[in-house]
Amino acid sequence: MPWSTWTEGSVATVLAIDAGSTGVRAALFDGRGASIASAYQELAIRFPKAGWVEQDAEAVWAATAAVAAKAIEGAGRQVRIDAVAIANQRASVVAWDGKTLEALSPLISWQDVRARERCRELQAQGLFVTPNLAVTKLEWILRHIPAARSAAARGRLRFGTLDSWLAAKWASGLHVTDHANASATGLYAHLTRGWDEQVLAAIGVDRRWLPEIVDSAGIVGSVTSGAPAAGAPLAAICGDQQASLFGLGCWARGQAKCSYGTAAMVDLNSGGEIAIGGAGTYPLVGWSLAGQATYCIEGSVITAGAAVQWLRDGLGLIEQVADSDRLAREAPEGGEVWAVPAFQGLGTPWVSSESRALIGGLSRASTGADVARAVLEGVAHRVADVAEAVWQGSRAASALRVDGGASRNDFLMQRQADFLGLPVERGAESDGAALGVAALAARVLGEEWDVWRLERAFEPSLSDEERERERKRWRRRVEALALAQLE
Repeated sequence: MPWSTWTEGSVATVLAIDAGSTGVRAALFDGRGASIASAYQELAIRFPKAGWVEQDAEAVWAATAAVAAKAIEGAGRQVRIDAVAIANQRASVVAWDGKTLEALSPLISWQDVRARERCRELQAQGLFVTPNLAVTKLEWILRHIPAARSAAARGRLRFGTLDSWLAAKWASGLHVTDHANASATGLYAHLTRGWDEQVLAAIGVDRRWLPEIVDSAGIVGSVTSGAPAAGAPLAAICGDQQASLFGLGCWARGQAKCSYGTAAMVDLNSGGEIAIGGAGTYPLVGWSLAGQATYCIEGSVITAGAAVQWLRDGLGLIEQVADSDRLAREAPEGGEVWAVPAFQGLGTPWVSSESRALIGGLSRASTGADVARAVLEGVAHRVADVAEAVWQGSRAASALRVDGGASRNDFLMQRQADFLGLPVERGAESDGAALGVAALAARVLGEEWDVWRLERAFEPSLSDEERERERKRWRRRVEALALAQLE
C-alpha cells in the first residue's frame, strides 16, 4: 500500500536504519519504542591493497533499501511509517554526482589507512588528523579519481559520509548530515559548529561540495516515490555511536556506554560543554536538538568483535561467534596465555595504526580454550584502558551500559565488570543505535520514549587488590608492545 495511506487498524511506526561497517539493519519501532520487526543484511568489504578498506556505495544503498522493505513486510500487517531515521558508521566517505546520484568513488571506510603518510604531513602543520578520519580520504578521492574532479568542474560534486549518501538516495538528492556525524570527520569546527575552513583549505576541498549540517532530530526531507516508506519524512540522522549513547538512555552528564561491534567505542556524556579526556580520546557532538548540542568524549578499541570473529574465521576454533563464551569458560582461571588483540592497530590511548596483535604465554599444554579466553580478556582490558582515558575528562561513570553483538557474551561482560571495577549494565535492545535514532525521530513527532530497559547487570567479582594486579600485568604487556612496534 502507499505509505502515506492511513487505514483503520494501521500501526504508526518509526523506521530506523543502522548502517554499520559489516552490515545494515532496518528496524521498525512502535509508538512506545518497542521493536516490532527487523531485517539485516551483511555488507561486502574489499581490501584492494594493504591498508585499503572499501565498500561498494551503490551496493550499500541497495542493501539498505532491501532491508527496509523486508522489515516493513515482516511487520505482518499494515503499517504507517511516521518517520524514517538513519544511524551510520562514521567517517567513511563517498563522492557522487549531485545530478544523477551515481557514486563516483567507493565508500572509503573509516578503517582505511591508505593516507597515513599524508596525515603525518598535516599533523606537522598543526592539524589534528588521523588516518581513520575522513579528512585525507576526501583529498585522496580528489587526487586519484578523475570522475570526481570532472564533477567538481561542472558544479555537481557531492561529498558525504554514509548518512549523507543514504539521505541523497532516499530523498531525491538531499545533501545533509548532522552535527554528530560532522564532528567525527576531522572537518568540523566545534567553536563555529560548522566546517573547518582551515582544514578544507589544507586539503583543497570546497565547502560547497560538503553537506549542510543540521540538527540530529528534525524533518529535513521526505522519502522519494518508489523507495521503501515513500512519502514518510526523514526525521533523524545521527552517527551510530552517539545514537547508541542516546538509545541506551545516557542522557545525563557522566553516564557512559560501550558499543561492541567490529570495534568497541566508549562514549561518556559530558553535557552541554566540550570536555577533553585523556590521550587518544576526542570530544564529539553527541546530538543536537533545537540548535542545542549535547557533547560526549569518545575513545576507541579498534578491534573488538573482529577479534572474536578471528577465533572463528582465522583459527577455526568455533563455528559461531557466540560459541566463544562457552569455549573461554573451558580454560582454567589464572592461565598463562594472554593476548593483545591489536589486529588493526591500537586505539585509545596509544593511537598507533602500526601496532599488531600479539599472543604470549603459549606452551605445549595451551589449548584453543586458553586462546579464546585470552582474546576475550584482551578485549575487556582494552575497553578498560579506553574507559580510564575517557573518564579523565569528566569523572568515572557509576556504571557502564553496553550494546552490540559482543555484549551478548556473558563471559566477556563479566570480565569487563571485573577489570573496570564497576557494574556493566546490558540493555534489552542489542542495537542501541537503531533505537536511539528512532527515539530522536520520535521526539520530532512529539513523543519521548523510555528507551532504557535493563536486561542484566554484571557486578565485579574481583577485589580491588586483585583487579589492580590484573591491570598492572596487562599494562606492562600492552605498553611494551606499543613501544616495540613504534620503534
